Amino acid sequence: MCAITGSFNKEKLKELYKLNAYRGEMSYSLATFTASGGEGASEMQLSILMQNDGPMPEELVDTLPRNENCYIIAHSQAPTTDTKNIHPAVYGSTMLWHNGIIKQKTIPEETWDTQWLLEQIVYYGWSSLSRIDGTFACIMYNNNEIYVFRNEISPLFYDDELNFSSTKFEGSKSLEPNKVFRVNFNYKQLSPVAFFETFENPYYIPEV
Repeated sequence: MCAITGSFNKEKLKELYKLNAYRGEMSYSLATFTASGGEGASEMQLSILMQNDGPMPEELVDTLPRNENCYIIAHSQAPTTDTKNIHPAVYGSTMLWHNGIIKQKTIPEETWDTQWLLEQIVYYGWSSLSRIDGTFACIMYNNNEIYVFRNEISPLFYDDELNFSSTKFEGSKSLEPNKVFRVNFNYKQLSPVAFFETFENPYYIPEV
């Protein structure tokens, strides 16, 4: 398991990171984005990206800029994950934070599943998500905008303040699966931009 957390608020980010610690703390990444583009725009500029082995030091979050337009994304990685691959996966200027596991039989040997997933989206578009055999809940940064999505098997929760967490927290709701949402940080809104299907859900119970 891995965990994704996100917040405008540094204290909330630390709270959510602690909540998700049981999902693994072999390595971490911490990224900040600053809103730009004027009122109503959804553009975000990457300003800081830090990555290292081990649990994320709480005091590291305290060193981040005090800016109400600064959004923070943290990712913690499970002990079963190869530590040479610390999120996000990067392709050009596009980045992907991923919680889940893509089945190894579907990807080239010795390939990092998160990198492979990112490249599928870059090469083939959002429709490629319908062909991904495995679990994924993701935050993606592309063309100065941030997107969130998950399939039916991997969890991701959020609230009206755009706090995100891989673990349910007070006041949160589950992100609707099988939809890609563009995040508008100025208006604190999620707008669906694409739809896909979960390739295989072993927990699916058909309606009678």
